[in-house]
Amino acid sequence: MSENILVLTGSPRRGGNSDTLADAFIRGAEKNKNRVTKVNLAEKKISGCRACNGCWVSRGNCVVDDDMKELEPLLESADVLVIATPIYWSMLPAQVKAPIDRLYEYDPVHGGRHLHIKEAILLTCGETDNAEDFMMIKTFFNMLSDFNGMKVRDIIAVPGVNMKGDINGNDVLAQAEKLGLSIGA
Repeated sequence: MSENILVLTGSPRRGGNSDTLADAFIRGAEKNKNRVTKVNLAEKKISGCRACNGCWVSRGNCVVDDDMKELEPLLESADVLVIATPIYWSMLPAQVKAPIDRLYEYDPVHGGRHLHIKEAILLTCGETDNAEDFMMIKTFFNMLSDFNGMKVRDIIAVPGVNMKGDINGNDVLAQAEKLGLSIGA
């Protein structure tokens, strides 16, 4: 059965290492006839949550008028969420964190609209060779997924990639493609 997959990329470098990792995943996912939408968050203008609670007053509709409006229907129709991002200071870059903060409008505790995303995948990479540097982003991703009722299907963290293209030739690209191929199989 095919799935509706939303891939959110966070690299400010088009064709960068995390973007290449996302593309490998997408190649595999599309082989199983999954519907894949890729959104480069670095090209969007999405501000952080203002904590105005306007979304709760308006029954789960954020009152901030920016590019998050384009992302909302994609989130609402997704079965699988993939976040592909570099790590900055062991965490998500701002262009990924702002839309995640805006998921506040879907907060199940306050009666917001519900996301029906069943599974979540994190694809992340960074220049560090220290695996512990990925612990913060992994912990955050697990907590985000759990709070929103998503099962974490997999996390792929790739150390030692910094310069654009460093990931090319790395076996992890085949691993990401295989992970994509497993969706809907």
